Amino acid sequence: MLYLLRVSVPDRPGALGLLAGAIGSAGGDITAVDVVEREASSAIDDILIETADAASAAGILSTVSALAGVVIETWQPYTEGDQLHDGLDIVNGLGSTSARALSAITRIAPAVLRAHWVVVIDDVSGGVATTHASAGAPWGRWAVLPWLPLASARSIQADPSWLPHEWGADPQLAAAPIGDSPMTLLAIRPTGPRFRRAEIARLANLAAVAALASHSMLSIAGAGAERPTAGSGSPYRPRS
Repeated sequence: MLYLLRVSVPDRPGALGLLAGAIGSAGGDITAVDVVEREASSAIDDILIETADAASAAGILSTVSALAGVVIETWQPYTEGDQLHDGLDIVNGLGSTSARALSAITRIAPAVLRAHWVVVIDDVSGGVATTHASAGAPWGRWAVLPWLPLASARSIQADPSWLPHEWGADPQLAAAPIGDSPMTLLAIRPTGPRFRRAEIARLANLAAVAALASHSMLSIAGAGAERPTAGSGSPYRPRS
């Protein structure tokens, strides 16, 4: 069983080592560590931990909870994979068309962002709808979304007036515009944790990669190619 532990750890030498030792003594096997953000006197870390079973997981949680100065933000089963991907990994997987590029981004992004789902939202037939989605993500369609268009990447406040119930009762959301198009890259965590500044910056980088890749695919198609229609997944249609 793989679990995601997000913790605030005192930003001093040896603190992370003590935490890792405690996890190991409780029967956990650390498979990945990612420094999410640094604060004035602490660091926010994501730690992926492999456990033998639920009882072992409960023991690890109890052990970590007892450590002085360590604050648990999230402890939850994790199914999005244990590998981080850099920019080259993403570019190599983009494929040869704009639609494939966006599909590749949504396939890779959950592991990069530690998100349960990542979707692309685009203008479709007078409204907005999901046009690309990671595995298992609920698809949605709306007349309008009150937080669109976006000027820059940011967290999104969940509101029952437009929130699909499949996304959770109180999910954490973050979104970034894809280039100059009406398309938006949206990351969803149904049970948290909240997206921090560094993660929103990472989301913005993914959206920029998607925009550049899709723009390149369209350019290769030539000036005589048919202009893409709304909802096709092709960016670089001017925002209204």
